[in-house]
Amino acid sequence: MPLSDRIRRLAERFSAPDQQNRTFEPQYQSSAIQPQRATSNYEPPQLPPRPENSSNSNTHTAETNNIPLLWSSEDPCAVLDPSTGRTAANAYKVKRELIDARLLSRAVPTNAWWENLIVENGDQPVLVAPYMVKCLAGAVVVCAPTPLEEDHFVASVWHDDWTIRVSACPHRRVAAFDALSVTVDYVEAPEAPHESAAATVPLVKGSAFATIFFNRPTVLDMTSVHAVLNVDCTTYGPGTAVIELNNGASWLVCYDGDAVLCQRDGSRIESSKPIQGPARLVLLPKASNRHEAAGALLLARYAIPVGGSVDVQASTDEAVFELTWATVGHGDPLMCTLPHHRQIMTDDCVQRIDALGPFWSSKGPMHVVQGRTWRLIERIERLGFSGSTQLIDPVHIDRLRELVAADAASLPDDPSVLPPDPYFFGKALARAARIALIADEVGDNASCQHAVDRATAWVEPWICGTNSNNIVYDTEWRGIVTRAGLHDPGADFGQGRYNDHHFHYGYFVYAAAVFARLRPQWLDQRRRAFIDLLARDYCTPPTTQADAAFPQMRCFDMYDGHSWAAGLFPFADSRNQEST
Repeated sequence: MPLSDRIRRLAERFSAPDQQNRTFEPQYQSSAIQPQRATSNYEPPQLPPRPENSSNSNTHTAETNNIPLLWSSEDPCAVLDPSTGRTAANAYKVKRELIDARLLSRAVPTNAWWENLIVENGDQPVLVAPYMVKCLAGAVVVCAPTPLEEDHFVASVWHDDWTIRVSACPHRRVAAFDALSVTVDYVEAPEAPHESAAATVPLVKGSAFATIFFNRPTVLDMTSVHAVLNVDCTTYGPGTAVIELNNGASWLVCYDGDAVLCQRDGSRIESSKPIQGPARLVLLPKASNRHEAAGALLLARYAIPVGGSVDVQASTDEAVFELTWATVGHGDPLMCTLPHHRQIMTDDCVQRIDALGPFWSSKGPMHVVQGRTWRLIERIERLGFSGSTQLIDPVHIDRLRELVAADAASLPDDPSVLPPDPYFFGKALARAARIALIADEVGDNASCQHAVDRATAWVEPWICGTNSNNIVYDTEWRGIVTRAGLHDPGADFGQGRYNDHHFHYGYFVYAAAVFARLRPQWLDQRRRAFIDLLARDYCTPPTTQADAAFPQMRCFDMYDGHSWAAGLFPFADSRNQEST
């Protein structure tokens, strides 16, 4: 079923009367704002994985305005020459109990922001922003992180603000993912079909609400690490509650039906009877306009983001990113922006909701906007092989010639003395390429050619696979790794577990670009195919929908606007980019 049809069906199931033109009424006496539903007609949300090669697929799409992307699409096994044994399966296997089997026909992400859900026990938090969430066996834990600010660092402090039990279905697994979201099912057994999920949790980047769909009648059972001071189920009408905690935070909880949330002990809340459908939690601002904020939240409670897509259009001067959230229900969702979004966001698609105040994040305040599509325009800087400031002073040029000649002469002629791992070898290779460029710029052709001779001789064993730690294609996770990394998680800085690939292989790609500029004949078809493999590993562009050999944009996060270095290792702070 096309994604658009799935979203339409979900919208019908969770539809509420149109609230677009309604004003905020403090006591919510109108049944139009707080509709009652018959749970007997409820159908669980259908959120199967998006078809990878469909025009309706919720994966990255892109147009390049006739600017060619020169990646090849050759079979990695053919490029690496199967006769040399450069194809192998990683010793670290996909945790099939933590991911729906239907997703295994495509490349499974290794560096996604939600990677913690499918590595080791799958019990470490993911930063959805503004919340952090853990999907545990039989429970979902939601945290609104608080800051730890010291002189030299800022950290997000985790606390179990709310543990929401899904005890009827203790097994959880990733059921779908796309450019901006991941969906988790709670099922009775690992092999149970998606349709039997007791609960479905869409983790959508930027959603102002944390949401759980209860697909069968379930008592809403919530426990906080904080003491509950008050539960108000009357101010905003049936199906709502404002819960005050002793850490100073207040949360608005929205759900279907007329159940009342009751305090069972100092930190536990239960619904007076089972509920069914979406349950949504949101941290209320501490400002004096909390009543206005609650009104804005309640008017958008039935605009529920469940997925997202990114469209990219590029010219020589700018790139236009459109982030679009797929929703169920009515109206436009409330989404949280990071500072870098607001710097380049056009204001024609969204409305800023100032009453909600900013959510805290370690990347800066997250302001709330209402709208299902963001349009971000990023200026593209013109890049070349040399700096924008020309060398003019002859004294400086002469001194640079002396230095670069000495540096070029120091490059070893024996590749075996170089580091065997791709990180330090890559740095040495890129340094040699940079020496060649500087020599070329200051007119020292002899040093330039000497540096190119040395560096191209160094990289040849890596291309041919004759170096001691050669590169292989990993058939388990669909990527390029070192042979040492296939079995040793600590080898090459975790390279076999997909740590740092954009760092390691970026050095190779940069050096190859330099060689192609200074010695075009070097980049023949064989070498180009190898370098393309490295680029495809960490940067398969969203235009190449048919490239099933690698995941799209392995490291890059389209919402956060940067890459993630952490690979197949659990990380208590969700993910990391190191070196930052």
